[in-house]
Amino acid sequence: MFTPVLKPEDERLEQAVCDITGRRRPEEAFRESENRFSKAFLAMPSIVVIASLADGRYLEVNEAFERVMGYRSDEVIGRSSLELNIWLNPEDRANVLLMLADGKKVRDLEIGFRSKSGNVHIGLYSAETIEICAELCLLSLLIDITARKKAEENLRHSEDRYSRLYNDTPVMLHSIDHNGRLVSVSNYWLETLGYESSEVLGRISTEFYTEESRSYATEVVLPEFFRTGSCKEVPYQIVKKNGDILDVLLSATAERNSQGKVVRSLAVMVDVTERKRAEEEIKRLNIDLAARAAELEDANRELNTFNYTVAHDLRQPLNVIGISCQAIDVLFGDQLQEECREYVRKAYGSALRVNQLIEDLLNFSRMVHFEPVRKMVDMSALAREVATTLKLVEPERQVDVRIADGVWAYGDASLLRVVLDNLIGNSWKYTAQQKKAVIEFGMTTVGEETAYFVRDNGPGFDMADAEKLFVPFQRIAGKAEFAGHGIGLATVERIIRRHGGRVWAEGAPGKGATFIFQCLSSLGPSKSDG
Repeated sequence: MFTPVLKPEDERLEQAVCDITGRRRPEEAFRESENRFSKAFLAMPSIVVIASLADGRYLEVNEAFERVMGYRSDEVIGRSSLELNIWLNPEDRANVLLMLADGKKVRDLEIGFRSKSGNVHIGLYSAETIEICAELCLLSLLIDITARKKAEENLRHSEDRYSRLYNDTPVMLHSIDHNGRLVSVSNYWLETLGYESSEVLGRISTEFYTEESRSYATEVVLPEFFRTGSCKEVPYQIVKKNGDILDVLLSATAERNSQGKVVRSLAVMVDVTERKRAEEEIKRLNIDLAARAAELEDANRELNTFNYTVAHDLRQPLNVIGISCQAIDVLFGDQLQEECREYVRKAYGSALRVNQLIEDLLNFSRMVHFEPVRKMVDMSALAREVATTLKLVEPERQVDVRIADGVWAYGDASLLRVVLDNLIGNSWKYTAQQKKAVIEFGMTTVGEETAYFVRDNGPGFDMADAEKLFVPFQRIAGKAEFAGHGIGLATVERIIRRHGGRVWAEGAPGKGATFIFQCLSSLGPSKSDG
């Protein structure tokens, strides 16, 4: 053991150790002081070391040093810490000495030390210079915080793993505080919605919802969530930075404080936009299928009744009338007065017109059962064929027919020919009274889909009558001077509908008419595939 000599200012200890008074015998006082100091020194739970300030030789170590550092006292006494390689960074000792030399206090420095086995210990290091029997010494105290540091490191690693998992998971995650403000969002959340974190943190989470979803969240979901602490698969619509809308299902759980109040929550949003679109498409297809089935059933029933009527009740009498009129004209035409012959011709013409009406009706009814055979169709070529036929029938007509080149559609060639026959023929008929008749055929875009149009400078029509144009047997007021049965446009509508498209008309009185239709061209193969 050693006899400590403390600083002069510590009069009580100095008197107890080195300055023996006359009240006790010197040997007894010295022995009593030494025993008290030795017991306190050895029993300290923290590492306590006394070393020579001059050369760093260990003069004394306590039991905590032996336990933690793995050395017996006889292995270190007389040897220096540098010799034993105990300082993890030897410059730390030099810094400590400099601080003491400058009069600075060395308190709770976090320093690493190496044990006999090579294990590294982290401690809070404090030091003082003391004088023991006229020798300057370094009194060191080390509180071992290795376990605490390891726990902190493990916690930090755990938080890092959680942070990486939170940020890198391919799911939209966010957390809100008790005011509903975003306190954290995952990287996938930012990437999906197109924001930077600085643009969203601190904002109310419902600011990113559509107005309808915001109202639903504020009035229904959030009050219940703060009451129960959870919600599951709540349907919301989220607005991306670019304005696109996502359909999501949000589930969340709450973190409560000791008073049971929600202070934070973790929410996960699953993007179901495509799934919802697919569900809506399936729903639409099912509705279409049900409508088609009902339509086919009604059409079959109507067609059977119609075919029977045509075959037995109309055509046979009309044939008799027609043949009789021809016979009268051939056999007795010379004997009849001109007025009578005119009656016969009118009767014969009427029979022909009714017969043509029956043919139109039969063709119209067949559209129900005619299944389109789709391929790429050169609509420009079809339009030219129709125009050529019309000019051959009425060569005296001077009509400027303008047909765009390179117009293709995906559909049934024969049915699309019927469509152009009716639309271009309709324009041909209604421009008969124009001095400079113009008919145009071309392609345009409606929304994101391809559309086709036939435009003329005829008398036009009132848009209030637009819906009637495609109804069988409907004739618009003021158009009685034009021949027809009101079947052509209805046939067009049925054909386009069979192609999965639609047809409509635009016009104004005295400003011509435009008929526009869409089929599956935008969904079909490319021209090269046809």
